[in-house]
Amino acid sequence: MNNIKLDSLGKLLVKARKLMNFKKKDIANKLCLKLNIIDSIENDKIPNNISLVFFCGYIRSYARLVRLPEEKIICFLDKYKSNYFSNEKNSKKSSYFKNNYFFYIKIFVFIKLLFLLTLGFFYFKNRVFENNKNFVFIMENDK
Repeated sequence: MNNIKLDSLGKLLVKARKLMNFKKKDIANKLCLKLNIIDSIENDKIPNNISLVFFCGYIRSYARLVRLPEEKIICFLDKYKSNYFSNEKNSKKSSYFKNNYFFYIKIFVFIKLLFLLTLGFFYFKNRVFENNKNFVFIMENDK
């Protein structure tokens, strides 16, 4: 097992899995993961719907299961992190307004709140004006 030198973490994990006579389904069942996550790990692809932190945890669990030493996978995990963050910066710039629905919701709520505050201000101002007119009318009748 110590003489395995491959260029990708996925290939390393596949080789170790096959040496232990495990199938992908066995790994998925033992780690309580879906089979597509195991496929992603073995194909060196990070799924879009999984956080990098969780994905690295899955890789570490997989490596422990097939008895790969931690030192062998750390350099690969560092490569994943650097690639992930460089791709994340590029994709965030182009898709900020497309995919950021929360931004639009905040703008909508802000505009609605501003409208309600304005409406409340004019309603309150009108009520105070009406009360002052009645007060003046009462004062004139008392003379």
